[in-house]
Amino acid sequence: MKQNVKVNTPIRIRPASPEEAGLFYSELDETADERLGTVGHVRMDFGSSGKGFYHTWWPHNDDQFNTEEFKGELQEVVDVLRADGPLKDLASMRSYCYRNGGEITEDGRCYGYVVDTEHYRYCLRCTPSPGDYQGYLYCYDLRQQQMAQQAKPVGRVTFADGSRMDYTDAQEYLRCIQKELPQHSVTGFRYETLTDDPVVRKQVDDILFDLYGEENPQSLTDYENSSGQGMKMGGM
Repeated sequence: MKQNVKVNTPIRIRPASPEEAGLFYSELDETADERLGTVGHVRMDFGSSGKGFYHTWWPHNDDQFNTEEFKGELQEVVDVLRADGPLKDLASMRSYCYRNGGEITEDGRCYGYVVDTEHYRYCLRCTPSPGDYQGYLYCYDLRQQQMAQQAKPVGRVTFADGSRMDYTDAQEYLRCIQKELPQHSVTGFRYETLTDDPVVRKQVDDILFDLYGEENPQSLTDYENSSGQGMKMGGM
């Protein structure tokens, strides 16, 4: 990457919050990498002089999100971070981190900064210490994140014969429960609600209570105030 201060993409850098710390490290779980839309990460250091700039690209998700669009924007982001930000040199990184905060480790050795653009998120982990790799820049495709979220199952049903089906459409999932629940003692039908959407969770329980001629005693507000994800119907 050659330094070039001419940038077409609006770049705003903000310190990371402690809750975002996981975005600055590689995911060991491939499914998590896919869910996050991880394009890849760049490992960087300033060399023994503290003024060089050495970098290596590490692909994620089989490098399938590493498009020409992304490559162009990545260059622009790095240009800004090098021009007058934490990637200018080691001394500048140290000064930038101490001025702006963004600690993401308890020992205060590593700092995190986030750049959000229209389609991507860039998470820069800085370790302003000689002898370390001083920078790791993790890159995420926000569109892939959205697609993965939309494809996430809202619920799962199983039967005694071992068959299983995941539902990504809430209404289809609810219709299946309404149809199969009365026969659960014969078919071994079981369901597991995977979404934390309070509306869907309440509708599922409404069906169960209605089966026994009862009214669900919990209101929608009760579901909104609870974190009961992964609700299951056990044996009856």
